[in-house]
Amino acid sequence: MGRPRGLMVPRAETVTNARIKQYLNKDVLQVANDYIFPSGDFETAGWDGKSKREYDVSMPGEAKDPERSLEESKRRAKSKVRDIALCNRFSHMFTWTLNGELIDRYDPAQVYKKVRAFLSNAVQRQDFRYVLIPEYHRQKEGEVKPAIHMHGLCSLGAVPIERAHSKDGIPLNDNSGRPIYNMSSWSWGFSTCVELDADYEKAVAYVTKYITKAETKIFGKWYLSTRSLVKAPDIIPLECMNFEEFRDEEKILKSEQHESVIYRDVRVVSEEYIRTV
Repeated sequence: MGRPRGLMVPRAETVTNARIKQYLNKDVLQVANDYIFPSGDFETAGWDGKSKREYDVSMPGEAKDPERSLEESKRRAKSKVRDIALCNRFSHMFTWTLNGELIDRYDPAQVYKKVRAFLSNAVQRQDFRYVLIPEYHRQKEGEVKPAIHMHGLCSLGAVPIERAHSKDGIPLNDNSGRPIYNMSSWSWGFSTCVELDADYEKAVAYVTKYITKAETKIFGKWYLSTRSLVKAPDIIPLECMNFEEFRDEEKILKSEQHESVIYRDVRVVSEEYIRTV
């Protein structure tokens, strides 16, 4: 469905509650129940000319409600990873585990150092592009703390992969029947890699859920990504729209609209339009 007509672009430097986010092959119309979109972000200009959110975000460790602050931080990170994935077309989804005989897989600092070195080399020499999310394994009996592993989306470039086989030599496929590969250059443990198909956004949702499950920033960040990637969609701010008229309960039930709470009682309803041009 094409973008609805009649949407008006607001005058410069005004705050609005409606905007369009433009991705590679679709537009997303967002309408909020408050005026939070001055230029396509959740920020407005403050007295000093610097960008400022419509609501205050506490400094690290100073939040009045730490649990709510953690959830908001994860929501923002998940949204950013989704934006990166939809602004860039990745070719594969991958998982990396760590071999305890080669690396202390419980030590975030050591793991981060090795992962960053591997990624830097792969990006510079093999044109590897990625967004990666670290996660803790479920803690096993006898472990003082859980081990680390990683999930991500990537474009391989020249990074080599080879068909994965069972111990009996049988080629492995995932639950969808897609061939499973190993990244032969990942030398710190085991790896799996599958080619992304038509259900691209399902894969994006699958990867971003690991941020939702997390309780802490393992590497001091929720995710890592290649610097050269497009990090955000183009934004078109619109004239204010009536939130209650735009919000459609039937569409929400059918998943044709999606509603999210971004801060306290601030809600945003999103509706997607496939670009027809």
